[in-house]
Amino acid sequence: MNYKFVWVDTSSGIDRQQWVLIPPVTVGRCPTAEITISDGSISRKHCQFLLDPYGSLVVRDLGSKNGVYVDERRVDKAVLLPGSEVKIGVVTLRVEMTDEAVDQIDEPDSAFDLEVYDLGETQPVKILPPAEGAG
Repeated sequence: MNYKFVWVDTSSGIDRQQWVLIPPVTVGRCPTAEITISDGSISRKHCQFLLDPYGSLVVRDLGSKNGVYVDERRVDKAVLLPGSEVKIGVVTLRVEMTDEAVDQIDEPDSAFDLEVYDLGETQPVKILPPAEGAG
């Protein structure tokens, strides 16, 4: 079984897009996320879907500005059941189980490769006192 992430248009109830992926799956505006959604309400790396040690699917907020909501409740981390709806920004993703084949994630064309720095994983800047005689 694989996981299907379905972008639901909540106003019409129509499924806008879907992805069949194997966790861990990162969702955000960043082009390196497995699910990239270009909407200002979504952080660069908004949340991540992963499997816990017991094999349950978990969603984890990655410090997003607008938070993660599971079935209308704001969470930092939550175990998901098939059919759970996860709201990130203005986007709602429904999680389903499926026998469908896993989607291939397109690798960027090497002629257009850009180096992307993940600022969320950098070390804090260390402020040093001025050197003797500087100043």
